[in-house]
Amino acid sequence: MRIALVTNGAAVPPSRAARIERLLVAAAHGTRCVRTSMAGETLPLVRKAIAAGATRIVIAGGDGTVHEAANAIIGTAVELAVIPAGTGNDYARSLGVPPAIDDAVAFALCKPALATDAGELVCTGVDGRELRRVFVNIAEAGFGANVVRYASSTQRIANPWLAYQLAILAALATLRRAQVTVSCDDGTPRCVASSNLIVGIGQYFGSGMRPLPGARIDDGWFDVAHIRDASRFEIARQAPMLRNGIDPNHPQVEQYRCRSLRAESPQAVPVEADGEWLGFLPAAFTKLPGALQVVRTPTLP
Repeated sequence: MRIALVTNGAAVPPSRAARIERLLVAAAHGTRCVRTSMAGETLPLVRKAIAAGATRIVIAGGDGTVHEAANAIIGTAVELAVIPAGTGNDYARSLGVPPAIDDAVAFALCKPALATDAGELVCTGVDGRELRRVFVNIAEAGFGANVVRYASSTQRIANPWLAYQLAILAALATLRRAQVTVSCDDGTPRCVASSNLIVGIGQYFGSGMRPLPGARIDDGWFDVAHIRDASRFEIARQAPMLRNGIDPNHPQVEQYRCRSLRAESPQAVPVEADGEWLGFLPAAFTKLPGALQVVRTPTLP
């Protein structure tokens, strides 16, 4: 096994990055280590490592870094391992990766890689052109995507936790419910008033919130929660529901499972995936069963 470590140097403190590198090199001689300095560098660095012969890519960072790595790895037999060293680390939670650095390094090196689902998202990019991306955890259209959109701009002036709280307030203040037409698995399109659409592979988002406790990362299905015509007050009041699992009987939430989904709207509804703001509806989501080999525990209960 030839290992390459890619660390998000913009988010991981230098002392922690150096410690991860020392641990990996000591345990697996010949490990190649690189650090990124800005968003967008992970994807080309992972592709370069694969071209150089790496068979397991270890990512030290958060969900955005993993998102880039997955888009470089998809379609290859190269394995992906994650050391949770970012802000949210929600995908690592779904993988069962231990949070302590030493334990996470041992996990990344010693655990087997198992077939794990991904999703393909095609939407209208920020520049107005079609954008096609792979995602590994959760995608959203609506309120949650607006939170990500605002957080990406406030992170320059605040620490990540504060930036996220400010982004929630900004998204609430600018909440506009939209008419969204949704069709699942080529079924009949339905138009509904929508506040947020959550399309899940994993269970977690928003730094540990668990809206979809029934989601499984290797079952071939999306778990979908469509929050319909909710007001600012109702969204704020129902925040614990997102942390502890959406009530399957909630009158304003429609939940279902599907393998593909299309959503469109005449309004400018933002779209995010894995905590990255990507663009706007219309968007198509397609499940890619077993598309990645990921170091993880067997499916979690």
